[in-house]
Amino acid sequence: METREILQIIMAGLGSIGFALIFQLRGTKLITIGLGGALAWFIFLIGRMRGNAMIGLFLAVTVAALIAELQARIRRTPVLVMEVPLLVPLIPGGDLYRMTVSIMKNGIQASLGAFVWLVQEVFIIAAGVICVQTVVTAVVKLQRSRRHTESSIDQS
Repeated sequence: METREILQIIMAGLGSIGFALIFQLRGTKLITIGLGGALAWFIFLIGRMRGNAMIGLFLAVTVAALIAELQARIRRTPVLVMEVPLLVPLIPGGDLYRMTVSIMKNGIQASLGAFVWLVQEVFIIAAGVICVQTVVTAVVKLQRSRRHTESSIDQS
């Protein structure tokens, strides 16, 4: 890993912290957000270096969403307040910019490849978040069901 990638990881963490401040998060939540944003970007970079940015993006989003879900439950904070700042480094703003420039310079037809790439990134981000939310919801329902069953047995 070169200096450029290390700097990107640090900036991803700081960018997440900056966005968390908009949500008025304070204290240890900022540390969690900063480390989580840096970790998500690190995972994305590893995937990109290994030749598959899309898998790296999916794994990074999944880890970020899982951190948000767990920390929100531990800290009794809405998941969205934790999740959005963690996902900020992974938003494909650069690709959106490059696609827009390509449309302006080359026309829509010549820019379809960039558009398809951007749409894939957006769907992967959504899929990662939805997968984590689905699994967490299923686990929580299973735990509640077990507790309800155990309390029913104890009362008998």
